[in-house]
Order: sequence, then C-alpha cells, then structure tokens
Amino acid sequence: MKSFIAPGSAPQPAAAPAASPETTASLRHWVTIAGIALIALIIGADSYEAWQDYRTAVADNERTQVMLGRALAEQTARMIQAVDVVLADFADWRRSAEGQAADEQGMRERLRSEIMRMQFIHSAAVTGPDGQFLAATQSGPIANRTLEKRAAFVVPATSPDDVLYVGRPFVGRRDQARTFPLSRRINDTKGALAGVVVVRVSDDYLAQFYSAVNVATGTSIRLARDDGVTLATFPAGDLPIADDVDVRDSYSRLAQSGEEVHYARANGHERVAVLHKVEGYPIVIEVTRSLPDVLQPWIRQEVESASRTLVLALLAGLLLVALRAALTRHERTELERRRLEQALENSQRAEALGFLATSVAHDFNNVLTAIVGYAELARNSITEGAPRLAHIDRLLAATERARLLVRRVLTFNPRRSLSDQPIRIAPVIAEVEHQVEATLPQAVTLEVSGLDPSATMLGDATEVHQVLMNLCTNAVHAMPAGGTIEIGLESVDVHAERELTVGKLQPGRWIRVSISDTGMGMTEEQLGTVFEPFYTTRKPGQGTGIGLTVVRNIIMSTNGALEVESRLGSGTRMSVYWPRVEVPAVPPELGRAPGRGQTIMVVDDEVELVALAEEVLASLGYEPVGFSDSRAALEAFRRAPRRFDAVLTDERMTMLRGIDLAKSIHEIDPNTPVILMTGHRDTETDERAREAGIAEVLDKPLRIETVRTALGRRLPMAAA
Repeated sequence: MKSFIAPGSAPQPAAAPAASPETTASLRHWVTIAGIALIALIIGADSYEAWQDYRTAVADNERTQVMLGRALAEQTARMIQAVDVVLADFADWRRSAEGQAADEQGMRERLRSEIMRMQFIHSAAVTGPDGQFLAATQSGPIANRTLEKRAAFVVPATSPDDVLYVGRPFVGRRDQARTFPLSRRINDTKGALAGVVVVRVSDDYLAQFYSAVNVATGTSIRLARDDGVTLATFPAGDLPIADDVDVRDSYSRLAQSGEEVHYARANGHERVAVLHKVEGYPIVIEVTRSLPDVLQPWIRQEVESASRTLVLALLAGLLLVALRAALTRHERTELERRRLEQALENSQRAEALGFLATSVAHDFNNVLTAIVGYAELARNSITEGAPRLAHIDRLLAATERARLLVRRVLTFNPRRSLSDQPIRIAPVIAEVEHQVEATLPQAVTLEVSGLDPSATMLGDATEVHQVLMNLCTNAVHAMPAGGTIEIGLESVDVHAERELTVGKLQPGRWIRVSISDTGMGMTEEQLGTVFEPFYTTRKPGQGTGIGLTVVRNIIMSTNGALEVESRLGSGTRMSVYWPRVEVPAVPPELGRAPGRGQTIMVVDDEVELVALAEEVLASLGYEPVGFSDSRAALEAFRRAPRRFDAVLTDERMTMLRGIDLAKSIHEIDPNTPVILMTGHRDTETDERAREAGIAEVLDKPLRIETVRTALGRRLPMAAA
C-alpha cells in the first residue's frame, strides 16, 4: 500500500523508540517484587529480633520466679520444721510426769512460752484423747469446746505414724481469723492416744511476709497442700478455697524434680506458674505471674522498635509506590499514545471508508433513481395481467435490494443521519438474515424462528441492523469448525428489576432478540472483558475488537440491555432487550389525488434525472420545469417567483448545492416549499436543511409514491 504526503508537508524524523508497555509492565513487576522483598526483610529482621527479645524476657522471668519459689520453699520448710519441733517437744513434755500433772493453766503457760513465741502462730490448743479442749492460748472458757470431729484431731488421732498433719484453712467462728491448722498426736507412756496438740498458722502473717519478698509486679504466691487445698495466698483471697486439680497433678511430678514451670490460662489470661515442693512436708509453693505483666517491658520496647520499623517500611513503601506510579504513568502514557495512534488510524480508515461510501452511494443512488423511476413509469403504463408486468416487478424488487445494499454501505459513515421512530424488528431481522446467509461458510447454518411481527421499538433501523449484524458476525467467527446460528424474536414481561451483562431491565414489556451459536463459548474472565474496546479473541488480522463495543454503545443509547450466557465448549447466547412500544394501528393510506397543474421546479445536475423527474411529475398531474444548472434555476425563480408552487432539488450539484439554492429561494419567497433530494444523508445535511427552511429531505432512489406523498403534504390544494 502506498503512502501519500500532503502538499507542503515534509517527512518528520523518526522518534526515538520508547519503552514498550510490556517492558514497562515487566519492570514494574520486578520493582514491586524487589520493594516487597525489602519491606518483608525489614519487617522480618525486626520480627526475629522481637522473637529473640520475647524469649529472653520469658526466660528471665522464669529464672526470677524459680529463684523466688526456691527461697519461699526453703523459708516455708524452716517455718513448718520449727512448728513441728515445738509440737514434738510439747508432746514429749506432755508424756512426762510434769506434763501429766499439769493443769489447764500450766498447759496454757507451756503453750504460750514454747509455741506462741513464733510470730506466724495465731493460737495453740491441746486436747485430750476424746478431742475435748484441755487448754488453749486464747482467752475465754474451754468448756464444751472440742475437736472431736475436726480433721485436725481425727487424722493425727487415727494415724499410726507420728507425723505432722497439715489441715484445711478456715475462718474462726469466734475470732474471724483466717488460719490453717498444724497438729501432732500425743501418746502416753504406753503409746496410746493421750491427745492432740494443735496450732493455727496466720494467713495474714504469711500474706505480709509474701508481700515483703515479692520482687516483681503482678506476682501472686500460693501455699498449698499436695492434694490441691490452698492454705494461704498473696494477694489474700477468700477462704475456704476449692481444691486445685492442677496442683494435685503437678505434685506427683514434683516428687522427682522438686520444681516445675508451666504455662496455663486462668480467667482469660495466660499465666506463668512455678511450683516448688517444700522439702519434708506435703506442701508446695506456687509462684504465679500474669504473662501480660511479664511481657509489659518487652511490649514497650517492641512498640518503640516497631515504630522505627514501621517508619522504615513506610518510607520503603512510599518509595515503591512512587516508583510504581511513575512506571504506571509511563505505561499509561505509552498505552494512551498507542490507543490514540490506533484510534487515529481507525478514524482515518473510517473517514476514508465513509467518504468512499458516500461518494459511491451518491452516484449509485442517482443511477438507481433513474432505474427505479423509469421502471415505475413503465409499470404504470402496462395494464394489469400483462406478461411483462411480472418482469418489471422483479426489476423493482432487484432495485429495492440494491437500495438496501447502498444503505448498508452507508453504515460505515460515522456521521450518517439517524432518527428515532417506531421500528418493527421482524423486517430488520429478515434483512439481516438475507445479508448473513450470503456470506455464511458452508459448514454454518442459520435458523430464524418465532418472529413476533408486532414487536416494535423506538430507535433507528440502521443502528438496530448494525447491532444484529455484529452479533451474527461474532457468532460466525465463534464457530470455525461449523455449527448453527439461531435468531429468535419475542416479547417478554419483566416483573422485577434485573441487572444484566450490559444495562438493567426494569419492570415492563420488552422485546428480546436472541442470537445463539454452538461455538467455542467463553470463560468467566472473557465474559467480563468482552465489551472492552479493542478486546478480541481472534488472531491478528482477523478483527479489530470494536464490534461488541459498538453493540454496547448502541444498546445503551437506545435504553436497551444485553445478557450474555456462555459456557466454554457449549456455545454462546446473546439476548438483546429493547423497551417495547405500542403503536396504534394506522389505516392504510388511500393515496394522494393527482396534482392539479401546479408548477414544480426540478433541479438536478444530472440531465437524465431531470428528464425522469419531469416525466414522473407530469404523470402525477403537475407541471414540471426542469433545470440541470442550479444557478440558472435560481435566476429563473428570481425572475418569476410566483410561477413556481414548489421546488424539488438535488443536494450535491457542481454549481450551487441544493441547500444553498433553498436559502437563496427563501430569501426571495420564504413561503415556497423546497423539497431536498439526496443520495447521501448525514447529520450535517439534516442540520443545514433545517436551518435553510427546507420542508422535507427525501432519500434517493426516489419512488413515485414518495414524491406523490411529499408534494401532497406540501401542496394540500393538490388533494381532491
């Protein structure tokens, strides 16, 4: 294909090759990966450091709790051992002659001097073999006071082993003191039960002691028996306290190691617990600390570290975003440049094709006008039933197909004239059927069924034709191995709002045109992009990818909607919806009466068409005056404006165009109706015709009935 340079223009130097969008996209991809990797490295390094600090914080806390637990276990062991010793000494004294002879006062004094000197002892008492009190360090009568049914008496009294018994904690009924008992059996000289000596260990004293040795906030300390019974706590809690199953389970393990660290959840919080066995006694010390308290310094440190890391990550992220934005802008600029170049190329092609189409259409319509005109004159001169009448009817049918062919050619002109008017869809589908069948591959068949002849919409027939043609063309291309295309037309009632692939259906009556194929079908991803400009699944050179975009734009401009149903390998069904309009039935027009000798000026630069128009007008009862020179026609009108009742003029003429002629005529006589004939009609022509005051615009090739009707509307006196 040769290229042409406009006169006066010079070839431009070739621009430096720019980076392709593919290269820019690849660079952006790797920049993104590198940026994300850098941010991940920064966050990963800080996270690893935080993990190491976490482990250090937990380990340091465990060491602190273990050391505290060991110290408390040793102190508790010495305390219990001291009590055990004085109780054993008291039992030995009680077996002696002095002890057997001692009265209540003597035993009280002995208890106070030997036992009550220990600060953690709240009170002490001694009973006989029946559990009745013999003496007590507390003031007040001891009559009828007994430990007969209390575990502090029953267990030592019935135990064959002379061991210290650790009882459950309780709150005294008389003094309301929180204590737990320690008791030991007293035997007589023969080994028989002589009584029990009991002391009460003060829970308040232990709480104060534990608070004094507490070295970390949030630490709680508990003294418990091996069966899980809590003896004392810090901070102090209500007594009695239920058995702790965890302590019972842990005590069996403590028999081997003497020490255990474990993590548990209590009251919705994670806690660190360290258990130590009190050597020689069935007692354990539990030092517990809440994990949030343990981690509080670590959290503060990590918040500061995370803030620094976040700043670094944000800076890296901003740098990445800025770099990606720059690359994206570059890519968009390049894509926009390519799009504009492609659009310019498409526009130039469309402009050239439109110019070619209009030029061919104008000349071809002039030829068709002559053929149609003379054929109709010939038909009118033949009587009904003559053999030649059928031949002329076939000739007129052929000219009608030629007219439709020119009309299709004119669809390539983007500025063609369109008008919204009631359209019956069935004839448009019939026209599409004839056009598609002429170009179908041998392996593809077309089936049209269920046409509703009354289905009417408001729009432009040319646009509707273009929508259906594009959909049928796509269906053909979707079946390279052959198949069947089905076209259906029906009216449907929509009762609820529906969102479709393109547009939305509102409740009401709609026309549905369905075009189905048995081709390859589409994936979900393709369904989402099929209406994007320049998107196509065809190979290069097989299509531009703008057909369905045009379909979408036309459907949206006509208040329609489109639904796409497709499955890969199962074909595609595209259903176009247009609002249905009800057009009242119009009685058939009886036709216009012939003219009554009115003078009609006919202007066309084609001599043959002037002669034809004169003959047609004469046959309709008018007096035609023909001109093949528009300037001569204007001069004749200027000389005798009242001579002419109407003007019938062509648009494209070499001397003076039809619209310009109409303007000049209306400057002389604004009331003279001017009817414009054109072989190519676009929006610009319609606009200029309205501005010039032209009464009607008729499309070539003209039919006799078209001329009769137009003149009848503009010259009402011609009617009978």
